[in-house]
Amino acid sequence: METISPSVDRIGAALRALRRAHESDQPGNDPVALGAKCLHAVVAQLGEEGVPQEDLQPLSDLEARVRQFMAQTKGQGAANRRKQLPPSDLLLARGAAVIDLLIKAGADESEAAQTVIRRPMAAGIPPPKQGGDARGWRRLLERRTSLLQGLGSSEAQREYQDFAREIDAIPADERVRKVLDEQLWDRRRKPR
Repeated sequence: METISPSVDRIGAALRALRRAHESDQPGNDPVALGAKCLHAVVAQLGEEGVPQEDLQPLSDLEARVRQFMAQTKGQGAANRRKQLPPSDLLLARGAAVIDLLIKAGADESEAAQTVIRRPMAAGIPPPKQGGDARGWRRLLERRTSLLQGLGSSEAQREYQDFAREIDAIPADERVRKVLDEQLWDRRRKPR
């Protein structure tokens, strides 16, 4: 049996299929569901282009496994699904702004970071993975320092500044209580 490498036409067909699946994705959609759609589109496109079914079988099997995974995780609560994902740069930027608030209110840096890291962890969000320290609150402080030095993404910088302004708009005697009790750090609670 002669082994033929994939032709440029077949690779182009697969890329067109991926583009169509990606373009139909809406903000907030599940990336795993997008992956399943992409796999389905690639298999269908390559099948139309004449790739034999036996060559497509590994992709078909992968698609079935992704759909099975989606079915298994569908019944899980949001907190359980969230435990698998690291905190976003935007969440860390909001956390940095809350640390600043607590420091202004009289807490020391480590106490403020420990208070802040407990909130998302209670919601099922793990501490940042990057950083040289084993303690999650120290890694959060390192991310805050990087952000304050302008090393974060521009989106995280904007989030930090916007959230700091949002905090400053709260009456001074209510800021700490409102930020911590009403979980303003949680972007999902932000009015849309």
